[in-house]
Amino acid sequence: MVHRTADQPSLRSTHHEANMFGHVILGLLRDCRLRHGYEIMTECRARSGSPVSIGNIYRELARLAGQGLVQTAINPPDADARRIPYHITEKGRFAFDQWLQAPSSQDDVAHWLLFVDRVPAEIRVRLLDRWQEELWMRGKELARAREDALAKRGRQPPEHYNPLAPLLSRRMKQVAAELEFLKEFRLEFESWLSAQQRPVEQPIVAESRRPAPRREKGPPRK
Repeated sequence: MVHRTADQPSLRSTHHEANMFGHVILGLLRDCRLRHGYEIMTECRARSGSPVSIGNIYRELARLAGQGLVQTAINPPDADARRIPYHITEKGRFAFDQWLQAPSSQDDVAHWLLFVDRVPAEIRVRLLDRWQEELWMRGKELARAREDALAKRGRQPPEHYNPLAPLLSRRMKQVAAELEFLKEFRLEFESWLSAQQRPVEQPIVAESRRPAPRREKGPPRK
């Protein structure tokens, strides 16, 4: 559990200090290993599949550095001098840990899932349950709004077309797709967890049979 001291930023302020993309960079730097922008971009692409540009990476690093969440470091003697390494600060670690345990909104879900294996089990289950319930409630609200839009359409003059009903249908399908994704993700992640916790079976080596001792032949009988 992370405890806040008087000189550390509050949970609300950390959410203002680091946007969603900033959380991803902080998460990649959370192991305290030095990384330059190109390495961060490569890891970000490998984990998320998103086509992140190196320009966006360095702009975000500059923003995070300006807020004291990351700092530049000295390059090793044999490193490329054109690539400046960065490391996360104590303030940055606190901001990331707080966000990981209490992401601000559903907009953070895709970025939060990149580091879901670092979240304690009880917090992970609670957050995923909450997001699924919020999506389910959102789907119900959209369905009621669509019914109201269809009812009002019948009272409108025929020369005026209102696209609200089909637009609400589109949003309902998006919410349903998000719900289905979360269900599939939870099944896939739990399967991965089970595989990690399963003890590795040692191969059974058949016991080799020892050859029977040979009897030494005595002198021939007379």
